[in-house]
Amino acid sequence: MGGDAKCTFGTRMAIDIHMLNEIIYREVKHFRNYKIYRPNFGSIPVTGKFYAAHDQLKAESEEQTKKVDDYYHNVAQTRAKGPQSKYPSPATENQEYGWYTTPLVKMNRSDKRFYQPKKESENTKIEIVILMSNPKSKKSK
Repeated sequence: MGGDAKCTFGTRMAIDIHMLNEIIYREVKHFRNYKIYRPNFGSIPVTGKFYAAHDQLKAESEEQTKKVDDYYHNVAQTRAKGPQSKYPSPATENQEYGWYTTPLVKMNRSDKRFYQPKKESENTKIEIVILMSNPKSKKSK
């Protein structure tokens, strides 16, 4: 080790302005600034904001009261519709369960191909044996 070598720990590299501009461009290109607020009727607010102007109770004109009532009506209608009014088919895997309420083939209970009820299973048989052998459940007469 030479005694004349400088310690470079803690020194910064020179800033490449082109690299810095590229980093800023990539970060900023996904941001959008909106000038008009459009409420998301599908989301449910957890709590009201005491500092928000739209949550404050104050004397309103009849026109403002009508706007608020229309807004509440629109929110209620949108929430009542559900995803089936928005999408023609299920958008996610979880929406597939319960999406199609009518069966593809009409079920005939006399047709053994489609209707095969299980009268007893292994679990119910074991449960019956346990219940019958429990002395506390027997009623004394």
